[in-house]
Amino acid sequence: MIRKSREFEKYFENTLDKEPALVDGVETELVFQDHSQSNNKDLSDDKYVVAPNSVTIDVGSYIKWRDEEWLVFTEEFKTIPTHQQLKIKHVNRRLKWLVDKEKKTICNNGDGWGAYIQNQTLYTLGVSFSGQHMPLANAKMSVYIKDTPETRAVRVGTRLFIAGQVYKVEFADYVSRVGLVNWLLDEDTKNPEIDNAELEIANYWDADSPSGAQPKDNPDTSDQKDDHSESTETPSEDVQPKVEWNIEGETRARLGRTYVYSVKGTDGSEPEVTEWITGDIEGIPFYVKDRNEHALTIQVKDNYSLVGQTSTIAAKVNGEIKNIAIKIIKKFG
Repeated sequence: MIRKSREFEKYFENTLDKEPALVDGVETELVFQDHSQSNNKDLSDDKYVVAPNSVTIDVGSYIKWRDEEWLVFTEEFKTIPTHQQLKIKHVNRRLKWLVDKEKKTICNNGDGWGAYIQNQTLYTLGVSFSGQHMPLANAKMSVYIKDTPETRAVRVGTRLFIAGQVYKVEFADYVSRVGLVNWLLDEDTKNPEIDNAELEIANYWDADSPSGAQPKDNPDTSDQKDDHSESTETPSEDVQPKVEWNIEGETRARLGRTYVYSVKGTDGSEPEVTEWITGDIEGIPFYVKDRNEHALTIQVKDNYSLVGQTSTIAAKVNGEIKNIAIKIIKKFG
């Protein structure tokens, strides 16, 4: 182990691709290595980073290198832990939102958070339907961003600017990649009365109060208002209890095999799926053979390089999105 550690130290001292960088604002030196573009369909310029064990770096860390910002996506668990090796992606957008609407305080001390964003429309129909006939644009974006208290506080329904267009958070995943938050966003309509296009911050103003000041309740009338509402409200007899549901299917899929995923309610019902969403940041490891309002059929690609990759399948039922994580395993064994 001592000899292996010395070998790495000698390599790290003399390699040509070692450069100064900032890791979460801390100055250090890292080795940057190119990543094969054939593995990700040329959708991003990924890099590998090699660092000594003394450097504090993890999934979700921001790296400033050559005046560009990068986000750490995966970390390799070395069998011989002489050093650290991680994969990074280029931050292609900075997202901003208000954390205090009255004071107009922007997240991350006004700088916003760097994110890696990928268009997911290729993996969906790209349209939704109003009623039975009217098709509407329904582009989707997949956002990966550092897991922080501010990003965790972003709820489903939050509207965000991306490249001059507004999108609404439909689903948030904190589990699939520890250290990162994954949002699935649905295209929304810009509203100049509440959206600040110049700062690219959605819901910057209140619709009734462009100054951003929230209307205060009158303490002399609030009690009367509550008493009145209690006396006039009547429970609706048409409200149906909400049925909990989940996606059922194999979470470990073998190469070349075909699998069916369906939606089941906890009461045994089969809720109607309005949209199936498939996709992953590193490409889809399977083909979609069939989909309908109750089930999705996939066939895993027979490609050994996909072993170990985790992908997700999401379903949308009554405006609610849930997903299931699928790990690709070997064909036999």
